[in-house]
Amino acid sequence: MTRAEQKELKLKKEQDFIKSIKGKAISGKLKDLFRATTVWKSFRKFMKDKYKVDFLTKRKLTKTWNLHHRNFRPTEYTNLKEESFRCLNNQQHDVLHVVISETIKDPDYLNRLCKEVLDTIKFNEGKDVRDWIKLPKEL
Repeated sequence: MTRAEQKELKLKKEQDFIKSIKGKAISGKLKDLFRATTVWKSFRKFMKDKYKVDFLTKRKLTKTWNLHHRNFRPTEYTNLKEESFRCLNNQQHDVLHVVISETIKDPDYLNRLCKEVLDTIKFNEGKDVRDWIKLPKEL
């Protein structure tokens, strides 16, 4: 079998697999298999090439960036609508999931968090912890 034929066969298997899970509630191993497909990898690359920066911090995407699914419904995992995703660096992705989870459990959580962030900035005269602590030049 030629390389072109192998590539075509692989693509056909991926398409069949995607058809078999589309619209179904998937988790675990099936999510991993979906993320290994050419379709997912191409979509991920498209998003990175288009947006280039973390949606929250506006900093360049790192090697460990995540394509955050905004739609948590298991039946929508394979639905690759651009508006359903955000490019986020790893730390921002983790923080966002914590904030979302806590806000779902306690809707006032986000208000308290925002107030605490703003109060802490005001308390510290707009300076970050790095401004108050003089680090050695070699760090």
